[in-house]
Amino acid sequence: MRAGRKGNRLEVSLLIDVLCLRPEADFLAVGVTPPTELAIAYRDPADDDVSALLASARALVLPSAGQALNEEWFASVPNLQLIQFTGAGWDRISQATLRQAGCYVANVPGVNAIDVAEYVLLTAGMLLRNIKLGDALIRQGRYVEARRELAAENVRGFRGITVGVVGLGHIGYTVGKVLHSLGASVMFYDPQPRYADEAAALGFAQTSLEDLLRHADVITLHVPLLPQTRGLIGRAQLEWVKPDAVIVHASRGGVVDEAALLERLTAGAIRAVALDVYTSEPLPSDSSILEAAKSLEGRLLLTPHIAGVTRQAAAALYATAWENVARVLLEEATPLHQVI
Repeated sequence: MRAGRKGNRLEVSLLIDVLCLRPEADFLAVGVTPPTELAIAYRDPADDDVSALLASARALVLPSAGQALNEEWFASVPNLQLIQFTGAGWDRISQATLRQAGCYVANVPGVNAIDVAEYVLLTAGMLLRNIKLGDALIRQGRYVEARRELAAENVRGFRGITVGVVGLGHIGYTVGKVLHSLGASVMFYDPQPRYADEAAALGFAQTSLEDLLRHADVITLHVPLLPQTRGLIGRAQLEWVKPDAVIVHASRGGVVDEAALLERLTAGAIRAVALDVYTSEPLPSDSSILEAAKSLEGRLLLTPHIAGVTRQAAAALYATAWENVARVLLEEATPLHQVI
C-alpha cells in the first residue's frame, strides 16, 4: 500500500513514490499541483521519519536553498530513481553522495534568470545611489543630511559604468544583458562561458578574474558552488577590488570569504555590498555579518537567499520540477536538466 498524496502520517506506509522536502502549500500557493497519480509524502528535513521514507522512495524533491542534508540518509536508497532540485542550485548534497546514490540528479536551471537580474538591478542600484542610507537618515529626522548624502557627486547610475559578471551561465548572461541595456559596459570572467557568442555580439569583454575585480564598478557573482569555485573570491582577490566598487553576491555561500569581505567593507576598501547567500544558512543570530551590519548603515544590504524568488519564478520552477518527476516515474523517460 502506498501513501495518499497528502502525506498524512496516519495514512503513510513506507512505500511512497516521492519524498518532498518542501511543503505542498508552497506549490499550491503559486498554482502548481503536483502529479495526483503519485503517492507523495511531504516532510521537513528535521522530521524523524525522513530517512525511512527516503529508503523506499522512487524520487526525492527538495529546495535548492537550505542546510546540507544528512548524507547518511543516502546510504541505502535502492528504489531511488531521481533527485530533483526545485531550483538551479544542487549543492545541499555532496557530489560524492549524489553519485553514490546511483540515480538521476536534476535541477531547474535558468528559469528565474530574469528575476535574479531584477534583484541585481535593484540592490546594486540602491547601493550606487545610497538609497538605504537616505531612507535611514530621513526616518531619523535628518532630511537635509540625507539630501547632502544623496547629492549628484555621491551617487551613480548604471549609464557609463563598468559591470563585471563572474560566471556567464544563463543567469550571468541575463544579468549582463539587462545592465547593458541601461548603458553599462559589461566585462565577464568565466573559463568556459556558455554564452560567449551572444556576449561577444553585445560587446561584452571576456577577461581574467583579476582584471575584472580591478576595473569593475559593480561586481556581480553568478557561479555554482563547486570545488573549483569554493573560495573563488578570497582575501587576495578582494584586495584587487576598487574602493568605490559595489559587490552583489547572489550565487552560493562559500564562493566568497565572508570574513575577508567584511574586513574590507568595514575598512572602507569597498564601497558597498549586497549579500543574498551565506556560508551558513539560515544565518545564525550571532553571525559576524549581523554584528558588522550595525556599523555599516547604508553600505551592507542583507537578504535571505531570495534573489531569484518571485511568484512568477516559483510557478515556473515548481512546474518544471514536477514535470521532470512525472517524466521519470510515469513516462519512464530520462530527466531533463541532468547535473549527474
